[in-house]
Amino acid sequence: MGIVRNIRKINKDSNSVVTVGVFDGVHIAHREILKRMEEEKKKTGARTLLVTFDPHPQEILRPREKFQILTTIDERIELLKEYDLDIVFVVNFTLEFSNITAEEFCKDVMLEKIGLRKVIVGYNHAFGKNREGNPEKLKEFGERYGFDVEIVPQLLVENIPVSSSKVRSILNNGDVKLASKLLGRYYFINGVVVRGSGRGKELGIPTANIEPNSRRKLIPKNGVYVVRVTIDRKNYYGVMNIGYRPTFELDSERVMEVNIFDFDEEIYFKHIKVEFIDRLRDEMKFSSPKELVEQIKIDKERAFEILEKEFKKEEILNK
Repeated sequence: MGIVRNIRKINKDSNSVVTVGVFDGVHIAHREILKRMEEEKKKTGARTLLVTFDPHPQEILRPREKFQILTTIDERIELLKEYDLDIVFVVNFTLEFSNITAEEFCKDVMLEKIGLRKVIVGYNHAFGKNREGNPEKLKEFGERYGFDVEIVPQLLVENIPVSSSKVRSILNNGDVKLASKLLGRYYFINGVVVRGSGRGKELGIPTANIEPNSRRKLIPKNGVYVVRVTIDRKNYYGVMNIGYRPTFELDSERVMEVNIFDFDEEIYFKHIKVEFIDRLRDEMKFSSPKELVEQIKIDKERAFEILEKEFKKEEILNK
């Protein structure tokens, strides 16, 4: 899969099947589009090309809202590698680019510079200035300029329409288990292990403090979670707290700290991937550190019960 950031590096090929979208999260509805792209390639031998945008358009169009993303562009590309795409074209989204009309983008970019036999998009797809390029308009353009258009229908999970905005809403409510169903995988955060206060170690429950690779990345609702972590390509399991540690002096910024089960290695400044498996409870203020330690023991027992349903016991114990 080639990654291209300059349209001049794409050779025009009129036998191209193209899809366009942010694909933030690469959730299961996105994956239906990608599967259709693969099927078209097998059937016709067409070149498959995905057009995506970075930064996320909402970050540029609504900068004051501090928009949160599900995947950085690097994470998105890594997830897209699971599919047989020939080219991922990453467009630098700017205010100037946002003023290009849907028809201009379709004609001047997709048709004349990329080449186009067919476009495959989701039922709620919109692109171009003022999001005017909806599926109906795209079909009009197809008839006018001579390319096919396929609209992938809405996908529901537990009667919930699958979309990136819906996944964000679910994660902001802390329901990482439901988010996993819409994503088709565990929601994850990549980051670096940084030095913390050392309070966990003093309590006999050492934790790794994590600084996400991107401040734009969505962090789930404050609380305690069952997680899987990957360090040096090896998986471990643990319990993560997200919040302000109210039992002690409140932190001015949200903290992400994970107690990794049966683990005592030095991992400061190492890369870590955290996958959210389930939510245990809200963040709580305890009357004493001792009470907190007792609750963490209960959290750990509950975490093992959840993990044994998800994974083999031997894997959890790292044996």
